[in-house]
Amino acid sequence: MSKLHELLAVEGDLEGIYKKILDETTQTFTKKADRFFGAVRTMEWFEEGNPSVPAEHQSLTTTVKAKLAYQQDAIVRYLDALLQKERTNQDATADIVIDGVKIADSLPATFLLGLESRLKRVRAVYESIPTLPPNIKWEKDETKGDDIYSRAHPEEQLKTEKIFKVQVLYDATKEHPAQVEKIPETKNVGVYKKEVWTGLLSPADKSVLLGKIDKLLQAVKKARQRANTTKVVKTTIGKELFAYINS
Repeated sequence: MSKLHELLAVEGDLEGIYKKILDETTQTFTKKADRFFGAVRTMEWFEEGNPSVPAEHQSLTTTVKAKLAYQQDAIVRYLDALLQKERTNQDATADIVIDGVKIADSLPATFLLGLESRLKRVRAVYESIPTLPPNIKWEKDETKGDDIYSRAHPEEQLKTEKIFKVQVLYDATKEHPAQVEKIPETKNVGVYKKEVWTGLLSPADKSVLLGKIDKLLQAVKKARQRANTTKVVKTTIGKELFAYINS
């Protein structure tokens, strides 16, 4: 059985990793959303005989759900360590109850106090989740993988070329040759079609996740208010919290 001082020795490291990964995930969501898109851009000529144009590929690096799962591990380890310290130090406890269902038993009052502020940081990450661009029809695409949407219709961009048409200004006479003028015109010769898929969430899915975190925050606050107020008590909380968030 671990001693409390052993847990305190690693708590700072776990907290540092927790903060670093939350910041990095937020940075990815807000400034590197291109990592959640995959695409292939091809060229289709309208007329035969034109040179082939190689397809342009953009790889899908990851999905929002995968990024959340990556950060979740660090959050779970830190919250579990914090809970074990607080539970060892405190006797006063309360349950977290949501809609009449108990999701966590006998949490120390001091842990509940700290849990509120930490869940607010977690919420800030979820609030930064990029969502599917509006005014585009997106469809879930299981052929691309889990939690991936594809555009229902590819992006299209016309390929054009400039040509010249000859216009006769004056017909030829015995004394003078015909006078002509070259008039430039733009002709559509093909179309670029770009299929796009993404690992972003829909606005509705994001709203559901934020709503659950808000409900969880309210339940934690009520539990703290109900609470009154050394070998480490081995217990967990991180997986239970994310099991609710991701349910």
